[in-house]
Amino acid sequence: MKSIVPYTKDITFNTRIAEICSISLEHELNITETEVEGNFIISGEYKSHEVSVNKEKFEYKLPFALEVTEDIVCDSIDFEITDFTYEVIDDTSLRVNIEFCVTADEMEKEEKIEEVEEITDDLSSEREEVRESVIEEINSLFPDTEELSEEQRLDEDSENIILSSMEEKESEFATYHIHIVGSEDTIETICAQYSTDVTTLKEYNNLESVAIGDKLIIPWLDE
Repeated sequence: MKSIVPYTKDITFNTRIAEICSISLEHELNITETEVEGNFIISGEYKSHEVSVNKEKFEYKLPFALEVTEDIVCDSIDFEITDFTYEVIDDTSLRVNIEFCVTADEMEKEEKIEEVEEITDDLSSEREEVRESVIEEINSLFPDTEELSEEQRLDEDSENIILSSMEEKESEFATYHIHIVGSEDTIETICAQYSTDVTTLKEYNNLESVAIGDKLIIPWLDE
């Protein structure tokens, strides 16, 4: 990365500028992961009258900032002032023109891959925590799950459907009901009971073979 940045600023003095006797430019920096920022320090001496022998001192701090990309190595950032000029534009204003250059090494491809893998690992960990939380909640609602028949238990496919749907719909649904299928239940009556539709029900449950005693997850839309 290499960025050459022009910077122009007008400085207004409190008194008249008859002559700039001396001027210097310094800078102070603060480098973060997202930007290079700091101040240019303009200082020197000037005369407020042409015939005066007295010189007055001046010093001004001019803030600046430059955003940097995430693909660079922060420790490699280098800052350099490449040009500096000034001019008196009226009786009380001084214009400074500064050009500075910021260079930095770009990340190697392997480093970028490591960052992506780290983010992926974090997401996988979060999904596992959600999965465990859902299973724990279901078990707390049905503490006698071990006594149910195999058909009545929530199988792994259903768990995956629940978790997938929760991740996709978590911004829409905040409450989930668990309905145990009775002998007189049909998909249509269950949908009517919970004010939902078959499409939504399929997103959370495997409806290919619903039997008496099966547990269905019913999303409840918070309004």
